[in-house]
Amino acid sequence: MFIFLSICSMLVPLSMILLGYQWKDNPPKDRHGLSGYRTTMSTLNDDTWKYAHKYWGKINLVLGIVLMIVSLLVLIFMRNHTNFEMISVYLVFIQLGIMTLTIIPTEFLLHKHFTKQGIMKNSKIKCGN
Repeated sequence: MFIFLSICSMLVPLSMILLGYQWKDNPPKDRHGLSGYRTTMSTLNDDTWKYAHKYWGKINLVLGIVLMIVSLLVLIFMRNHTNFEMISVYLVFIQLGIMTLTIIPTEFLLHKHFTKQGIMKNSKIKCGN
């Protein structure tokens, strides 16, 4: 049971690492497709799309690595605990909450550097690859 729950508990951090690594430099091509960091602000134009993925990707890459390390330590130290199954479920919910919270800094940066129409406020910012 330990191995199964450990693998399940690594899915969220692993997806954060993989998506973060991929999207920080190569956002999905189609802004109107099914995948990507899709918010009202990020889908305004190609500049906001690239900018959002660049920063969301960086945030998720770093947080994914941190979450994976912390999660592994929690799983290893708690494996003999009588409520190990519940601890692993709580761990996944905490991971999902942290992944969801990555929207806040990304949207903050989008609103800081772009107008509501998607026009860049400061031309010194690099949005491209």
